[in-house]
Amino acid sequence: MKELYSFDITRDIVTQTPYTKKTKKGEVEAFRKKTVKKNTKIVIEKPSVSDVEKAEFFFGQKYNEYINAGFLTKAMLLNKIGENGTSMVSEEVSNAVTEYLEASRVIQFYSGAEKLTEDQKKKLEEAKKKFAETQMIVHEHETHIRGQYSQTAETKAEEKMIEWFIFKFSYYEDEVDGEKTYFPLFEGVNFEEKRQFFMSLSEDKEDIERDDVLNVKDIFDESFDMIAKAINIWYNKLGKNQKEIDDKIKEIFD
Repeated sequence: MKELYSFDITRDIVTQTPYTKKTKKGEVEAFRKKTVKKNTKIVIEKPSVSDVEKAEFFFGQKYNEYINAGFLTKAMLLNKIGENGTSMVSEEVSNAVTEYLEASRVIQFYSGAEKLTEDQKKKLEEAKKKFAETQMIVHEHETHIRGQYSQTAETKAEEKMIEWFIFKFSYYEDEVDGEKTYFPLFEGVNFEEKRQFFMSLSEDKEDIERDDVLNVKDIFDESFDMIAKAINIWYNKLGKNQKEIDDKIKEIFD
């Protein structure tokens, strides 16, 4: 297996040690439970060029499914925004963006100066006040636009493709008969089965009935967030090996 990225997690393991317990009816076999810390290695296998082609084909399938289900493409959304610009961007937002940019320029211009006149100080304070007032309006507008783009066919299909990579290439290390080996974190022979396994793992522990899911629940809980970050960084060409992905995770998320 060619590794793209790996990391260790620490989880609590309950061990049982047999012992002979004396009772009024005689000796019986019992077990002492003990919680110990165990390190588990998580490995993301490096997808091959052929794997990437399969993922892109999968993306195309999902993209068409979302379009057929009524989701807009990014181009369709842009056209909609262009045709309905006045309704998509209110006068309040338009004015706030203009004032926000102007205030930002004033702050940048005056903040580096060693000496300011009283008039310049007044302009700087007014700019800081205006910047704070308009920042929330601009932020809410940007969030609204991002929310619209997150519901396009391309974005939804890309989310599924990222899941495809996560489900297919995530492994954990375990020991069997004294020999260490890697096991897939998500069981199943295809995307649908692996995703169903993922959905089961996402349930609260007390609601899980399947032993095969419970066996890796703790591993999933401790590792999934990091797996998703690493896969996203690799897919977006921000890192192609252990060091580059590590550095980018620290830069973005720390």
